[in-house]
Amino acid sequence: MKKLVLLIVLLVNCLSFAQESYKYAIIPKKFNFFKEENKYDLNVITKSFFENQGFEVYFNSDILPDELSENRCASIYVDAFEESSLFLTKVYFEVKDCSNNVLIKSELGTSREKDYKKAFNEAFGKALNSIKSKLDFKKSDSNKDLILKSGKEVVSKSKELPYRLFAITTSTGYKLVNEKPETVFLLYKTSDNFVFLAIKGEIKGVFIKKNDQWLFEHYEGENLISEVVDVKF
Repeated sequence: MKKLVLLIVLLVNCLSFAQESYKYAIIPKKFNFFKEENKYDLNVITKSFFENQGFEVYFNSDILPDELSENRCASIYVDAFEESSLFLTKVYFEVKDCSNNVLIKSELGTSREKDYKKAFNEAFGKALNSIKSKLDFKKSDSNKDLILKSGKEVVSKSKELPYRLFAITTSTGYKLVNEKPETVFLLYKTSDNFVFLAIKGEIKGVFIKKNDQWLFEHYEGENLISEVVDVKF
């Protein structure tokens, strides 16, 4: 009988994360293996990854909403750990509950890049991607609308947007990154806070806010292309 009770308890513990609904995720503003906050933009990148999975994410230094302040168990707690060797950068993530129980441990993300920033970005990307399928959380679908303007004619197209972009401050404006993380846009400040000069790959245009949407506008021949961009500043 005691063995049966123990087995039931173990099964309940194993299934608890799949059954639990977590609305929030809390990320450190500084990982313990670095001396400064958001080193190599890794904390912002980690935050953006969990936001893309559908969580409402806060840094551990942020002022938390009342719901989370009153119930810390509504959140998962994410941290990264380093196990690097001389020629190999190695990191992994742990996702814990409010009782410090490990719910998910990622695979070891590795990189042989010599440049530290590239190495940690690659290793973080691999480690984070390894836990995607383990996060029992439904992501909302997003669409990217392309509006082709030629004279009075307007043609709309839709393409799947698999991730949201996140803004990281630079000395001249922002860079918009995805969760891999890759830089998708470079934005340069103008005298208007809602207008930026923008570069996307080899395409140059403007990045503007209209009707509460951010648009990347550029020309293809004589056609003005206006692309809706899902970005969080």
